Amino acid sequence: MITIKTPIEYINQPDIHLIAGRYIKKYGKNALIIGSKTSLEVIGTAFFENLKEEEIQYEVETFLGYPTFVTMKAYAKKAEERKADVIIGIGGGKVCDTAKAAGTFAKLPVITIPTIAATCASWAAVSIVYNEKGQVEVPFSNDNSPVLLLADTKIIAQAPSKYMYAGIVDTLAKWYETIPNLTIAPKDTTLSISLYGAKLAFDSLLKQGKQAVLDGQQGLVTKEVFDTIDAILYLAGFVGSFQGDTFYGGFAHPFYNSSTLISKTMGRLHGEKVSIGLLAQYILEKRSDEEIRELIHVLDKFHLALTLEEIGIQNEEETRIIAKDILKRFSNGYKQLSIAQTENEIVKALWQADAIVKQTLKTKVLAGRY
Repeated sequence: MITIKTPIEYINQPDIHLIAGRYIKKYGKNALIIGSKTSLEVIGTAFFENLKEEEIQYEVETFLGYPTFVTMKAYAKKAEERKADVIIGIGGGKVCDTAKAAGTFAKLPVITIPTIAATCASWAAVSIVYNEKGQVEVPFSNDNSPVLLLADTKIIAQAPSKYMYAGIVDTLAKWYETIPNLTIAPKDTTLSISLYGAKLAFDSLLKQGKQAVLDGQQGLVTKEVFDTIDAILYLAGFVGSFQGDTFYGGFAHPFYNSSTLISKTMGRLHGEKVSIGLLAQYILEKRSDEEIRELIHVLDKFHLALTLEEIGIQNEEETRIIAKDILKRFSNGYKQLSIAQTENEIVKALWQADAIVKQTLKTKVLAGRY
């Protein structure tokens, strides 16, 4: 069986937040809006004035903390109490994940307005659920993707560069993590669809991703900016929209999830933890030194953390905690590849990748490269 979940509409346009109401009112006219403090400031008063012009009622809830089940259900209850007919999530991945799950619990359509492009959360039907400590608990499958995704390319491009760099690496990972599965399932249609989408995004980002970030930081919304935002939000989201009977994945995302057990890593972005997971995956796949160094140079172009120390991991015991959790909770997607079968194998791979990065880039600590 194949399940396909995608938004009904994806619209990318500079300053679309100024006319967002004309699109939102097709799905509801009484909205519960969930947004982080920063994102609500970025979206500005003009957005809310436009909602009033389009006769859309709304109540704003400021998102704090993490996307926990308690928080998601609380927002769902709030929506029900005020008889909302749509939920709008404004912000990054955690806000979007919270809004999507609240919509599932309240049985309401969800609209996402991402203010950064650090992940494809504004598209995906899955919400990553955390606990109150900021540790990943489970992926939660929502009934649907958001019905509408409004990507204001101007707002997204002008966000701090680290977010788009993180989104680029997270999207590259869709290719690196998925391609090894072709050796065990060469005729799986769902896998092939995902791979073609991942390759399209991969090629686009390697060609113009860095230029897009530079353009955005200068206030420009160029074709490179459009293509890069589309790759992170639309293409990466598309790759995850097709779910068959078998899950095909890699090691990098399980590493991110389990790394949240180490509290010192919580200030680092999803994409940079994924980059370290990708390097460890290459070690686990027994790739050649040349291939590993090539990957290091690709990732280094995007100015994110590449060593364990940079993300807050300082000793073997911490990597062992991560390895144990990966084997306990996230092994099904990659065990069929015959990699990362034991704690020792994972711990060794993480530190070996760390050593090769330092040797390749000729420095011990690479922090502050944004």
